[in-house]
Amino acid sequence: MSFQVLPEFRDLEREAAALAEGISNLSDENTIDRALLEQMNFALTEEEEPSLGDLEKMYGEAGVVLQPGVLRRFDEVKKFHRSVLTNRRQYLTGERAAAGARIASREREKTRLDARRREILQVLRSHGALDQFLKLQKEYSRVESELELLRRRFAAAEKIEEGLTKLRLRRQELFLRLQQDYAEQKDNLNRAILFFEEASARLYETPSKFTPTETNNGPQFKITFQAERSPGISNMQIYTFDMMLMEVMHQRQMGPGFLVHDSHLFDPVDARQVGTALAVGEELARRDDFQYIVTMNSDKQPELPEGFELDKHLLAQRLTDDTETGGLFGIRFG
Repeated sequence: MSFQVLPEFRDLEREAAALAEGISNLSDENTIDRALLEQMNFALTEEEEPSLGDLEKMYGEAGVVLQPGVLRRFDEVKKFHRSVLTNRRQYLTGERAAAGARIASREREKTRLDARRREILQVLRSHGALDQFLKLQKEYSRVESELELLRRRFAAAEKIEEGLTKLRLRRQELFLRLQQDYAEQKDNLNRAILFFEEASARLYETPSKFTPTETNNGPQFKITFQAERSPGISNMQIYTFDMMLMEVMHQRQMGPGFLVHDSHLFDPVDARQVGTALAVGEELARRDDFQYIVTMNSDKQPELPEGFELDKHLLAQRLTDDTETGGLFGIRFG
C-alpha cells in the first residue's frame, strides 16, 4: 500500500479553502464593476451639448426680437453647459478607466490565487493526512482479517465438501454391502420374521408383523399391528422382539444366555397377555436353553393359561420393604 503522509495537510486544506473564497469574492467584485462600466458607457453615449438654435427659432416665430444682451446671456449659458458636459465626460471616462483597471487587477489576482490553489490541490491529491493514513491502515488490517477468515472458511468448506463426497461414497458402499448381506442372510431373516409373527400370534389374535429393510442410513426394523395401538401392545412388541433375538442368538450359538424383563414392561399389559407371555417365555427358555428372569410386583397377578404353574418358577427370595430389614442390598425404596 503506497501512501505519502503530508504533515501540513490540514493547513494546506484550510489555505485552499481560503483561496477559493478569495477567488469567489474577486469574481463578485468584478461583476459589480462590469455592471458599472455598462452604465458609464451608456451615459457617455447619451450625453449631448444643449442646442439653443431651437430656442431662438421659437422666439423668432413668436415675433419676439431678442436683445444683444439676451443673446450674449444665451452664449454664456451654452458655454457653461458645454463646460459641465466636458467635465462629466472626463469624470465618466476616468471612472471607466479606474473600473477597468480594477477588473484587470482582480483578474491577475484571481489567476495568481487559482494557480496557487491548483498547486495545493495537486499536493493534496498526491499526499494524505496522518489521521487518514491511520484510518487507512486500520481499514486495511480489517480487510486483511476478513480475507484471511474467508480463506479459512473456504478451506474448511472444501474439506467439508470433500468429506461429504467421501461420506456419500462410503454410505453407498455400506448400502451395497447391506443389500448383499440381506441377500445372503435371506433365509435367516425369513426365519426371524416367521418366529416374530408366531410369538406375536400367541399373545394376540391379530399378530404384529416384523419387516426389516435396508436403507442408506442402515438397517431399519418396522413393526406393524393391524388393531388399535395401545401401550400394552407396544410393550408386548418389545417382548416379542427380545424373544426373537434370543431365538436368533440360540441358532448362532452366541449371546449372554439369559434375558431379563422388569415389571415395567408388563405394567400396562392386560393380565391375560402377561400370563401368556410368562408361559411362552418359560417354554422358549427351556427349549433354547437360556435363563429367563422376570421381576414383578406381588400386587400384579397375571391370568395364567391352563397348565402353566408359575409357583414352580418363583425364587424363594422375595424383596420387600414392609420391615426394617427389607430392601435390596441394604437399600430401601419408597
